[in-house]
Amino acid sequence: MINKDELLFVVDESNQPLPARPREEVHKDEHWHRNSNVWIVNSRGQVLCQQRSFKKDSSPGFWEPFFGGHVLAGDGYKETAIKECGEELGLEMKEEELFFIAVHKIRHTKEFVSVYMMEWNGEVDAIRYEKDEINQLRWIDIGELKKVLIEENGPNWTRSGFEREIIDTLLRKGNNKQ
Repeated sequence: MINKDELLFVVDESNQPLPARPREEVHKDEHWHRNSNVWIVNSRGQVLCQQRSFKKDSSPGFWEPFFGGHVLAGDGYKETAIKECGEELGLEMKEEELFFIAVHKIRHTKEFVSVYMMEWNGEVDAIRYEKDEINQLRWIDIGELKKVLIEENGPNWTRSGFEREIIDTLLRKGNNKQ
């Protein structure tokens, strides 16, 4: 569950470290901070998507095609990605399983988001996800995800502004396997 007092990794507008601050203060006072996202894909060309818990403090009940969270004081991007997927999904992953895509600067949330991709071919039913974080999970075909998230601008999806780039990268990777 969300701990409003946890200390987040705060940065300036150039992503340079500043003293840590409590989560609630970071959001209320709109401080720049760090976040890690992991896009989980399978060999069938699908992305594991989550419907956020209705208990979340932002975008409750919305869908998103990634997992992750805020980087805590003293932690790194990759460390956070691994920890968050472990906590939220119960998936144990190794550093070498994460493929770094990019760090994106998101002005409307004042976040620097490090984006990773991971291939995992398990079944949704095998995942013991954190109910306070996730309402439900499902695999969605990358082409279908592009349609609903980008082309149709689906109203019940979160957006950071870089989804098209990630989806296009995943589509190119899929085409290279053929």
